[in-house]
Amino acid sequence: MKRTLIFAVCVAVALAAALPAFSQDKPRIAVLEFQNKADSAWGWWRDRGAAAMQDVFVTELVKSGKFRVIDRERLDALMREKNLSLSGDVDPATAVQAGRLLGVEYFLVGAVTEYGSTEAGAHGRGVRGLPGFRAGKKTFVAAANARIINAETGEILWADEARAEDANFKLSIGGFGGGVDNDERMFDKVMKPVVQELTASIKAADL
Repeated sequence: MKRTLIFAVCVAVALAAALPAFSQDKPRIAVLEFQNKADSAWGWWRDRGAAAMQDVFVTELVKSGKFRVIDRERLDALMREKNLSLSGDVDPATAVQAGRLLGVEYFLVGAVTEYGSTEAGAHGRGVRGLPGFRAGKKTFVAAANARIINAETGEILWADEARAEDANFKLSIGGFGGGVDNDERMFDKVMKPVVQELTASIKAADL
């Protein structure tokens, strides 16, 4: 019994010592701020949407367990320290130079290509005592593309794109009714699924 207990303790210690080493084997990746190429009238997206998407990508990549991911604030601090300015359109030569300075193996870059909403509806006046009606549908759409660049060679190792949409409806009869005319949670409804789909594609890739 005593020997079994000693053996179990030794195994536990060995595993605990191996875990940090295993973690260090994962490649380091930096997620650069996405470009906004969408013709969007949403003021929030123009001001803060690209940074928000970068944050969601960091979270999803950490959850994937495939990389050691540099936090956005830490990345910004490193770039200021190294006097670097990087964006989603970084060229291979710059990526190699920045990778050496920042100590990362990969960069994730990309762009939002679509972000906005379309509306369709119908209405009718009341006739012979029957109430009038108004019906509407608002469809939210988001799309993005992304690439992973090898920071040692400048080679694009993975590229993909994703798109998502969500619709809300509103119906009123005689001035009464319900539904959603606008939705401030548009980012979570359409953009977050885009990030999750792209992350799943990255996780399945042979990197």
